[in-house]
Amino acid sequence: MCRREVVEFLRTHHSAEFNLTKGSYATYSSEAIDIVSQLGVRNRKRGSRDLTGEHADILMAISDDESGLREWQVGVARPFLVFLHDRKMQIRDVTTDTLAAYYSERLEVSSKTKEKCRQHVIEVAKFLKDASGNAALQTYGFRPVEHPFGKYSGKYGVADEVVADLMKEFDRDVAPWAMGEMSRTGQSLAAFIEDLDKREGSVSERKALLQKRRAEKAARPGQKPVEETRTNDDVLAANGFLTDKEKWSTKTLEKRRGYIVSLAKATVATVDIVPESMEELLDPDFLETAVDGIREANVGEFSSGYLGGVLKCARKIAKGFQRRSKDDLVRIDNLVRIHDRKRRGIAPRNKAKLREFDEQRIQRTIDLGDEIIADVNAEIDRRRVAHRKKHGVLPARVDVIDAELGRKVMAALAHEILLRNAPRSDNLINARMDWISWQGEQARITVPAVHVKMRGPDDEDLTLFLDGRQSKLLRSYLETVRAKCLVSGDDRNPYLFPAQVRKEEVGQPYKTILKRVTRVLNEKVGTRINPHLYRHLIGWIWLKQSIDNLPKVKRMLGHTRLQTTIDYYAELDPSLVFDAWNEHLNSKSTSGKVRAA
Repeated sequence: MCRREVVEFLRTHHSAEFNLTKGSYATYSSEAIDIVSQLGVRNRKRGSRDLTGEHADILMAISDDESGLREWQVGVARPFLVFLHDRKMQIRDVTTDTLAAYYSERLEVSSKTKEKCRQHVIEVAKFLKDASGNAALQTYGFRPVEHPFGKYSGKYGVADEVVADLMKEFDRDVAPWAMGEMSRTGQSLAAFIEDLDKREGSVSERKALLQKRRAEKAARPGQKPVEETRTNDDVLAANGFLTDKEKWSTKTLEKRRGYIVSLAKATVATVDIVPESMEELLDPDFLETAVDGIREANVGEFSSGYLGGVLKCARKIAKGFQRRSKDDLVRIDNLVRIHDRKRRGIAPRNKAKLREFDEQRIQRTIDLGDEIIADVNAEIDRRRVAHRKKHGVLPARVDVIDAELGRKVMAALAHEILLRNAPRSDNLINARMDWISWQGEQARITVPAVHVKMRGPDDEDLTLFLDGRQSKLLRSYLETVRAKCLVSGDDRNPYLFPAQVRKEEVGQPYKTILKRVTRVLNEKVGTRINPHLYRHLIGWIWLKQSIDNLPKVKRMLGHTRLQTTIDYYAELDPSLVFDAWNEHLNSKSTSGKVRAA
C-alpha cells in the first residue's frame, strides 16, 4: 500500500459517503494511516499525487472549477505533469521536442496503442494552448507548443486537407441554413422578409376587396372572427427556411459538423474516394460505405448511439436541405433503424447512482441548501471574532464576506432553484438578472421560451418559482453577496451567477456553478453525480413519494410526452409501478380475501 495514496483517499472522501459520523470517520482514518505507515512499502507507479512544488500548484490550479478548463484537459495534464516533474522541467520550458520525448516514453510504458498515444500527446498540445490563454494560469508560464506529428490525420488516417473542400461547402451552404440565416436555396432571411413585405404591400385590388369584405362580415353580431390559417412558421418552411424550433444552436452545429467530417473521412478511408460534394456524400450508397468505415475506426470508443446520431444528422440535411427523393430517404431511414442503438431513458450507470439515494440521502439533499448557508454563517462568525481579537473592533457581517464565501452562497441558491424547479443546466447557468421578478416577497425567474429546449417564440416561457425561504435567500444574495463575487471590471455583468474568472470578454456566466453544487453534494450527502443527473434526481425523489406524481414530474421536467417521462423512470424502480398496480387491484377487489383451495 502507498501511504500517500491512502491519505489522499481519506482526505477527498467524507464521512457521509460511508454513513459515519465525523468522529467515527476520523477515528477509522487515523487507524488506517497507522496501519499503512507500519508497512512502508510502495506498490504503485508514480502518479499525480506524488507531485510537489510548482507542478503540484499547477495541478491544483487547473483542477479548480474556476480555472475554466474542462475535465478532459485536467485528465490529460496529470500524466504530463508527472513526466515534467520527474525530469525537473518547468512548464515554461516545454517545446515540441519535449512532447516528442513524452510520446516516446508513452509508447514504452503505456499499454495504449500507438494511435492512442499519439492522440494523447495531441491533446496535451491542445491543453497547453488553452492554458496559455487563461488569465488565471499566467504566472506559470504556459505557452502554446506544436505537437510533433505535423499534419495529423486522425483515426481514419485521412488529413483534414483531403476533405477541406467538402467542409467549405458545408460551412458556406448548410451551416447558414441550419442556423436559420438562409433558406435552402441561398436566400438570406433579411432579403426574404423584405421581399415578403413588398409582396404583401402590392395585393391586387380584388384580393384587397375580398379581405375587406371578409373582415366586415366577421365584425357583424353573431359572426365568427376571421382566423389566420397561415403562421409565420408555415411561411418560413414553405420558402426553405428552418423555423425557430428547428434551428440548430452553435453547440449543435459544431457537433454535427464533426459528424459530417467523420462521414467524409470514413468514406475516404474505406474506398479511397473523396466525396466531391455534400450531395454525393449523403447519397445512400456513399452513406453505407461511410458507416462501414466509422464502425471499423471507432470500435469500443463510442457509445452505441454515436453512429445513430451521425445518421440522423445526415437525414436532417438530406431531407430538409437537399430535399432528396422519397426512395433515398427510405434507405437512409433503414440505415438509422439498423444502426441507432441509442438507449432510451437513463443509462444503467446513472440509474445505479440514483438508486444510492435512500431516504437518508434524500433528506440530506433536501437540507443541503440550509446546511451550506449554516456553514457560511459559521465562517462569518469566526472571521468576525478573529478580526475583533486582532483589531479590537467587531466588523459588520457583510464586511467579512469575500468571493469564496460568495461562491458558497451561489451554490446554495443554485441548489435551491434546482430542487424547486429541476431546470435544464443551461437555463440555470444562463439565468439573467432582468429575468427576475417579484410578487410581494415571492420571486420568480422567467426564462424566455426561445432559450428553452424544444420551445419557440410562440410557446410558453419557462417560469422558475421560488418559495418564501428561497426568495429570501435570493434577495439576501442580490443585496449583499453578489457584488462581492464580481470580477474586477465586470460590474455590469447581466447574469444571476456572474463568471468567476476573467476571460477574453466581460459579462459571462459562471459556467461551472453546477460542478461546485455537485461537489458540495458529494461532500455533504456522500454520492457523486454529474450536473445533468441532478435534474433526474429531482424527478426520482418525487416519484419515490408516489407514482401518481408521474404527470406532475412530466410537466416539471418539461417533457412534451408522458411516454418520455416513463422511458426515463419506469425501469429505475419497477416496484413503483407494480406496487401502485397491486394497490389498485386490491381497491377494486369485491371477493374479499383469497382463500387457499
